[in-house]
Amino acid sequence: MKIFYTITKSEAGGAQTHVFQLSKYMKEKGHTVAIMSFPGGELEKLAKENNITFHPNIYFKNSFNPILGLKAMKRIAEVVDVFKPDIVSCHSSIAGFWTRLVIKNKIPTIFTAHGWGFTDGVSKAKKIIVSLAERIAGRYCNKIICVSEYDRQLALKNNIVPREKLITIHNGVELFQREKTDNSINIVFVGRLSEQKDPELLVEAFSELKEENTNLLIIGGGEKEERLKKTKRDNVLITGSLTRAETLNKLKNADIFVLTSNYEGFPITILEAMSFGLPVIASDVGGVSEIVDNSVGYLIKRGDKEGLKRTLKELIDNKAIRLEKGNNARKRIEESFTLDKMLSKTEQVYLQ
Repeated sequence: MKIFYTITKSEAGGAQTHVFQLSKYMKEKGHTVAIMSFPGGELEKLAKENNITFHPNIYFKNSFNPILGLKAMKRIAEVVDVFKPDIVSCHSSIAGFWTRLVIKNKIPTIFTAHGWGFTDGVSKAKKIIVSLAERIAGRYCNKIICVSEYDRQLALKNNIVPREKLITIHNGVELFQREKTDNSINIVFVGRLSEQKDPELLVEAFSELKEENTNLLIIGGGEKEERLKKTKRDNVLITGSLTRAETLNKLKNADIFVLTSNYEGFPITILEAMSFGLPVIASDVGGVSEIVDNSVGYLIKRGDKEGLKRTLKELIDNKAIRLEKGNNARKRIEESFTLDKMLSKTEQVYLQ
């Protein structure tokens, strides 16, 4: 079987990790795989290192600009004509939209929604534009895989496609080993520093606590990076964008994972942290509550600085609680969110 993957960006991120994991798995199963994305990021590098064909599309940008769209569609059509895929698997709003408009059900097409652009927390204007685009593109796919049940219900609520086209397959991750190398308490945030995330909330809450022997590490690049770096804080390090391997290496020495967000789908970063046995504090948005509860960490309301300070303080001051919730977190991954489970369920959708 020939499988053609498209995704808007190739930078380090959860959706890109997902696409690479699927591509590598399908190639190892004997399928022929190709990926199309905007060039220059980690996904392109990993694809080439693993002998997976990568097709750059410089017109894949976070915009529904019709001129860019027509150029992107032309590039997609050129590759499809040569590659002749049996399955098209498209990811992310922009690549997913233009890909489906090109294919138009002439080839079985699966769209994976890594969180919707019309979810709670985004602007009203964006909700209107994206929901309209998804209803149009939804006509041209066999199935939509939602990475959380929250997103499946959101698609139903917004009449994106009929119920029978929607399926929930949660993200999954490998199992990792923690390697603590110092005596300090290390808090880690991982995420693109964009409007979707709220790293400012975490930096403010952490700084107001004034805890000794405690560090905060912010991993991620984006439009908020320079602004955060200009705001000097004690014991706060902002690394910029790191590769997934570099990020996982930082998580090995972490004690607490925090993801403050304005909106989410089903974050792989939380799963990775839990796989390391880390307790999690996260904003209760999107499908996060399908992973995080009081047994593995804490859910806080979007923008709730006092709630964040309270839960941080409890975990910083109580090693026993950190260890208990961290152990529970790793068990949850082992039982419900392994990479193998996600990969096999997705393959079954392709084979239907």
